Parts: sequence; structure tokens; C-alpha cells
Amino acid sequence: MSQETEHYCSHCAAEEARADDTDFRVKYILVISSAAAFAAGFTLQWLNFDAIWVYAAFVVSIVSAGRWVIPRGLRGAAKIHLDINFLMTVAAFGALLIGAPEEGAAVMLLFYVAELLEEKAGTSVRRNIQSLLELSPQTVTIRVNGAEACIHVEDVKVGDIICVKPGERIGLDGEVVKGNSTVNQATITGESLPVTKSITDDVYAGTINQEGFLEIRVTKSSENSMLSQIVKLVEEARGKRSPTEAFVSRFSHIYTPAVVILSFALVIGSLLFGLSAQDSIYRGLTLLVISCPCAFAISIPVSMVSSIAGSARNGVLVKGSKYIESMSNVYTVAFDKTGTLTEGRLAVDHVCVHNGATKEEVLSIAIALERMSEHPIAKALLEVSEQQGFRIPDADDFFAIPGRGLAGSIAGRRHLVGNKALLKENGIIVDHSHDHECGTGTLVYVARENTHLGSIVLSDRVRDSAKETVTSLKQRGIRTVMLTGDNEVAAKKIAEFLGIDEYKAELLPSQKVEYIEDLAKQGRVLMVGDGVNDAPAMAAADVGIAMGVIASDTALETADVALMKDDLRKILELLEQSKGTMRVVRQNVGLSIGVKVLLAVLAVPGLVSLWVAIGIGDMGLSLVVIANALRLAARR
Repeated sequence: MSQETEHYCSHCAAEEARADDTDFRVKYILVISSAAAFAAGFTLQWLNFDAIWVYAAFVVSIVSAGRWVIPRGLRGAAKIHLDINFLMTVAAFGALLIGAPEEGAAVMLLFYVAELLEEKAGTSVRRNIQSLLELSPQTVTIRVNGAEACIHVEDVKVGDIICVKPGERIGLDGEVVKGNSTVNQATITGESLPVTKSITDDVYAGTINQEGFLEIRVTKSSENSMLSQIVKLVEEARGKRSPTEAFVSRFSHIYTPAVVILSFALVIGSLLFGLSAQDSIYRGLTLLVISCPCAFAISIPVSMVSSIAGSARNGVLVKGSKYIESMSNVYTVAFDKTGTLTEGRLAVDHVCVHNGATKEEVLSIAIALERMSEHPIAKALLEVSEQQGFRIPDADDFFAIPGRGLAGSIAGRRHLVGNKALLKENGIIVDHSHDHECGTGTLVYVARENTHLGSIVLSDRVRDSAKETVTSLKQRGIRTVMLTGDNEVAAKKIAEFLGIDEYKAELLPSQKVEYIEDLAKQGRVLMVGDGVNDAPAMAAADVGIAMGVIASDTALETADVALMKDDLRKILELLEQSKGTMRVVRQNVGLSIGVKVLLAVLAVPGLVSLWVAIGIGDMGLSLVVIANALRLAARR
């Protein structure tokens, strides 16, 4: 069925591509036709042809460019909904009626070009979003009964085994079942450094297998892949407008009817001051065209969507423009501790020795027993063994004691590795001063026969990016707070090490929410957590940021902003992107209003022509606004 499916899907894709091409060709033909008729009108006028031919040419130009503008304007007027299309229709035909057909044609032609520029901007943003999804290959190679077959990704079932050669893109989310390689996950995390993948590791659609051959068991269908979810969420984000964006939308509905009234008033006023009907109507039409709010109306949406698309390409998902606006003016950033500021896994902090033992001796005994275990402590000890490379003795008669630790023989002598209760039950005395000297953390006691040799202190490792992030936030004048359910001693140690302004320990989820609400009274609050356990607190904050959600569907759904990678520095980038976005928004809005007001003032005494009104005040301004906004999609 694979060949039929591939043929069907390629046929569907070809049909969609042809439809897009046809739409573009029609609009292109209309623009060319309008421009040609416009040029013909001027030529006929210059050759002193009869006025009827000149008018006919300019009417063709108006009708060609107004193929969709004029009907929309008339339908809006019929429903008493005066929009931009209505303004342009009145301006174009009004110019015809007062003997300025060339300016009426120019108004419609240039307005249509401006509309195409807006559409092009929207298409560019959509392509930025869709380009993420297109990074995933349409076909994959699966292994069936020892043989390989190439089929479309939509026909692959969960549980199927796909084969990925070096240099190929991975087609679906899955788990490695055979092979070792490095994978470039930049499409998901925004980080181009390759990640080592081996058996049981997760891999994601759209990422690139760089070195070895991999066999992957599919865990998600194509429509449920991490990449598909990213695209879906970014698309949905376009509908969540910021307060400023919503205000501009409401303002536009009031603005257009007001412009019509002002233009009509200008016509009446000009007549009362003794101007001819033709000059009075011309001034009114010029004001009408100048006041067209195209550039003003698109200045914010294009900026916001461009920023969202740019962030998505950098491994950060922002679920609406309102969060961009909130993040641009942050007062406090609140962090969860475990799994956010720390890695959420134990690591060896230091070793306390006792009774003449050495640190290497204590570690080697613990590792000799723990390497036979799957406990998190064992993983932390094995990391030390790999890093320091010292010799580990072989253990015999190994067995685990539930809730206590491990026991076994090394070189014929009995050894214990576990908690204090294990040593106490075996009659081994632990000096009380020993625990105080070792400091805070999880203690693993090591004993030989009846002698306590020392303890290994483990703690939750602070993320490499945590201190830099906290320091940078404080330099920006942003207050930092840590909220944790952990004990006071552990919380204080982390807070002091990172330089956090304030911390609260031993908090229940509901108490975190209460504290976030108190912080919100002082200014906007960002809450950074794991996206699941901290969901209530993130919901209470102005913006909830979940980090490292590449492995969590729930986190991807619950957060307002999702960092695909466990890198707190992405928060700094996000805040800079938000500030940059709002700076572009202010530039676009300020430029739009400034140019419109200046031209409107000049239009009242008749110092601005329809040409200038549409060429600078509409099409030119729209082009500048769009170009400025699209820069945000390319920022990294």
C-alpha cells in the first residue's frame, strides 16, 4: 500500500501547490493588467486621445486592481460596516467623478499593491511556522520481517521500527532500540550541539542523525509528534492577542466611520470657504485616503506573529502575543528549585572520611556495591567513577537491604553502604560530630566490618546556567525569588549560592500560589517551573514558563511559554526578544501615526495629492512597517 499512499499524498500536495500557484498567478495578472491599463491611460492622455478612451483605460485599471476590494467595500457599506475597502472604493470612483481618473486609478492600484505586501508578510510568517513541520521527512524506512520498506509517515503505526542512516532526518518520535549516534536537535531545542543517543534514548521527528545507524521504535504518530505539537501551538498563539493588539483592533472599528465623517466635514468646510466643488471633494478624498489605517492596523499583529515564529525556531514556544507584552516589563521572576534551578538528580558533593580512611577508598567501596544497583545514588557514584577513572574492586555476595542500603564482600571482607540506620542495626558506631562536619545533603555511609570509614555527601546539582541567569536578571533590575517545597537548610544553601533575592521553603502548591499572588501586587511576575508540579503557581503568575518540556507533553500544554531545552539562559533571550518586539511595535505604531497625522494636516489646505497620500501614506508606510516587523522572525 506504500506506493499507492505515496502517490496519493504527493497528488494531494501537488493539488495544494497548484491551487496556491493559481491564486498567485491571478493576483499577479490583475496587478499587471491594472498597471498596463494605468500606463495606457497616461499614454492616451499624452497623445491627446478623446477623453472617453482615457477614462476607459483608467476605469479598467481601477476595476482590475479592485477585483476584490470594490465588492468587499460595497458589501460592507450595505451592512453599515465602513472598512478600508469602502474608503478606497469611494476614493477611486470619487476621483473619476471629479475629473481626476488617473489619481483614482493610482489610489486603487497602489492600495492593491499594499494589500499584496500585507498578504506576503502573512505568508512569510506562515512559512516560518510551517517550515518547522516541513523539516520532518514525508517518508521513512521501516523494518518488516527483516526486510526494509519505504512508506509515508502517516502510514507508520506506533510500535513499528524505522531505520535511519547517518545524515538522514528522523521521521517520527521514538525510542532507540539499536545503534549509537549523535543527533542534532536544533529543530526542537534551538541548540545545534549534537546530543549522544543510544538504546532507550528518546529521539524526535525533524532532528538529524549525524553519525551512526539507528533503529527506532515509533512511540507517536506523525500528527502527535513533538514537532507537530510545536507547529500547532504556534499557530494557535496567533489568535491570542495582546492588550495593545486588542485595543488597536477595537480602535479601527471606530476610526473608519470617524474618518468618513471628517472627510465629509472637510468637503463642506472647503465649500463654505469658497472653494469649487471639485477642489473641495478632492481634498476630502485625499484625507480619506491618508486616513486609511492599513499600516497602523497591521503594525502590531505582524510584529507579534513574527516574534513568535522567531522564538519557535530558537526552541522557545510562546503561546500568544499577550505573553510577549507581559514579558517585556517584568518586575519579578520566581523559580521552582528542584528540576528548575537544580537538575533534579543527585550528584556527589564531597566525601567525609573517618578512622584513617581515604576519600578514594570510601568512593571505590561505595561504587563497587552501588554499581550493581539501579538506585539514583548508584548513578551519581558511577558518574564520579567515569570522571576520575580510579580502579574499582570486585564485590561478592552482593545483596540489597530494602530501606537501608547494600551489603557485600570485597576481598573477603564484609562491607556496608547505606543510611545511618543500616550501620546502627549492624552495631557500627557513628561519631555524632561526623554528620555535623559533613554539612547538608544526602549522606551515604560506608563501613568495613565494624568500622565506619566515612560518608559520601550527595546533593541536587545546580544547573550550570542558573547562576549566570540569576545574576543577569538582577543586573537588569529584575527581582529573583525561589519557591520550593524542600527543607529550609537545602533551600537556603541554593539561594545563597545563586545570589537569589528572596526564598521561601517548605511550601505546599497552594502556598506557592498565594505567594505568587502577593508578588503580583508589586508588578508583573514570571513563574518558572517544570510545567506539571508547578502548574497552579504558573497559572497564577502573569506568565508561566515551563522548561525542558521536550520530554513532557503535559508541560507543553500547561505552560504559557515552553522552553524546549533545560537552559535557563533561554529566559534571558526571551526577555530580550520581548523587549525588542515591543520596541518594534512602538516604532511601527509611532511611525504610522506620525506620518498619517503629518499628511492629514497637509491635506486640509490641499498641499498633498492623492498620489502622495496612497504612495507614501499607505503603500510606502505598509512596506516599511512590514519590513521592520519581519526582522523579528530572523532574530536568534
